[in-house]
Amino acid sequence: MKRLVAILLLAAAMAWAAPAPAGNPEVPEKFISVDEAKALVDRRQRITFIDVRERMQFDDLHIKGAINIPLGTLPASLAEISRTEFIALY
Repeated sequence: MKRLVAILLLAAAMAWAAPAPAGNPEVPEKFISVDEAKALVDRRQRITFIDVRERMQFDDLHIKGAINIPLGTLPASLAEISRTEFIALY
């Protein structure tokens, strides 16, 4: 009985210490205000605005130059997004 308990405790400890499965890579994220976003534009920093709303909402009103990638399709569309400039999702 003691041996079984020891084996179960060892198995639990090993499972807890195992590395997490690979998932999406870590991405540095920062929440910025509208004023901070405008300051980036005013300084002419390269920035891509991605509107994550549905197409109909995007068509009604969006930031000039923004691209529309609805939130539900964002993971599948990551290859379309530049990795060399600042990205702002809204």
